Amino acid sequence: MATSEELKERFRQLRTSLEAQPEISEPPKSILRILGSTRSEQKWNTLLAYFLDPSQPHGFDADLLKVFLDAVHDETDAEIEYYHRDIENVKVDTEEMSPQNNRPDIVIRAPEQWFVCIESKVESTEGERQTDRYLEDTHIGSDEKSEFPEDGHHYLFLSKQYAADSKADGFSDLYWNQVVDVFYQKLRRSHGKYPERSVNQLEDFLSTISQVTSMDDDDFTTIQKEKVQLLSEYRTDIDDLLDAAEALRERAIEDWPEMFRNQVDDELWTDDWWVYEENKESGTICRQGWWLDDEDLKPTSVIEETYGDKGFRLFFNHLLRREESFTRGKLTYRLRSSTNVPLRDEFNRLYNSEKWQQKLQPLFEERDITNKGNKRNYFIKTYDLDQSRLPESYFETIATAFEEHLPIVNIVDEILDEALQNIENE
Repeated sequence: MATSEELKERFRQLRTSLEAQPEISEPPKSILRILGSTRSEQKWNTLLAYFLDPSQPHGFDADLLKVFLDAVHDETDAEIEYYHRDIENVKVDTEEMSPQNNRPDIVIRAPEQWFVCIESKVESTEGERQTDRYLEDTHIGSDEKSEFPEDGHHYLFLSKQYAADSKADGFSDLYWNQVVDVFYQKLRRSHGKYPERSVNQLEDFLSTISQVTSMDDDDFTTIQKEKVQLLSEYRTDIDDLLDAAEALRERAIEDWPEMFRNQVDDELWTDDWWVYEENKESGTICRQGWWLDDEDLKPTSVIEETYGDKGFRLFFNHLLRREESFTRGKLTYRLRSSTNVPLRDEFNRLYNSEKWQQKLQPLFEERDITNKGNKRNYFIKTYDLDQSRLPESYFETIATAFEEHLPIVNIVDEILDEALQNIENE
C-alpha cells in the first residue's frame, strides 16, 4: 500500500491531468436516443423512407430523393437513370413482403420504369443468403419484377463504411456516411427553403447516423474516455482512499450518538430528545411523544412496545448506513414513520392538508428542504460534507441539521396531536 506522501504525489499528477482536460458539456440527446432506439434499424429505415418519399408532408418534395439517387449513381456501380417525370410517381415502401416471404427494408419504385431494393444495416450482419434471396425473388414486394425493364432492377446494400459489404454480387454497396454527406450538402445550399421543423428533424436523424457510424468520437465522448483511462491508471490509489473512508464510516456508526450530542448546544438537546442506540446504523433521533405504544397510544421509548396494529413511530434519521455518506461526502436527514397503522394514515392526511402545508412550505423553502409527503418519508434534505475533515464534519453536520429542523418540529408536534385526538375520538 502506498504511503500518504506517495498518494499525495500521485493525486497531484492526477489533478494536473484532469485540469488539462477542457470542459465540454454533453450535447443534447437525439430523439432516437431519448427513445432508446439509437441503433434501431427499423427506426432508421422508417425515417430514411419518410425523407425519401416525395408524397410525405416534410416539405423537401423530391429533393432528398434526387440527391440520394445521385449519390447511388456517383458512389456505386449502380446505373440508375431517372427522369423528373419518374420522380413524380415514385413510391417508397418499407418492409413490404413478397409472395416468397422476402422483405427488403426499403423499396423505391417508379412504376414500370425502375426500382431500388435497399437492405440496410446498422449493427447487425446480413442474414443467411439474404441478399441472394432478394435477387432470386421474382417479385419486389407485391409487384412482379418482369413489369420493370431488365436494366431498371437496382439492389443497394446500405451499411457502415467499415462493416462487411453485401455478399451477393448483384448488390451495390453504399455507406451511411455518404448519405449523411449529400443530405447535409443539400441543407447547406437550401438557404431557408425548407420548413424549419423538417430541417431540425432531418439534422437530428443525421446526427444520430454520424454518431453511430463514425469511427471517431465526438469531443465529449473523447474527453470522457480519457478520464476513464485516468480512472483505470489510478484505480488502486482511489480504492485505497475509498477503503479509508469506509473504515471511518464503520467506526462512526458506533461513535455517532455520543459525538453528535457533544456537538449540539445543551439548550437545544433537552429531555424531549433521545437517540435510539439499539441499532446505531439506523441513525435514529427520537422525540418524546413521537413513539406511542400499541396498547393505548401512550409515549414510549421501547421499540417493542410500538409493535402491533396501533403502535406508532415517528422519528428523524440520517443515512450513515450508506457508504456514499463518506465516499461522496453526503449526509441525508429526513422525517420518517415506519409503522403502517391508522394513526400514520391520519397523520399523513393532516400533514398534506392545505392547513398544515401553508405553515410548513415557507419553512421548507427557507431551508431548501424537499417536501416528500408520502406515508413513510415526509421531508428530506441532503447536506454536503467537508470530506477533508471526516468523521468530525459528519457529526457537526448532524448537529446543524438537527438545529435547522427544530422550527419544523413544533408544527409536527401540532399535527401529531391533532391526528392522535382524531383517532381517539373515532
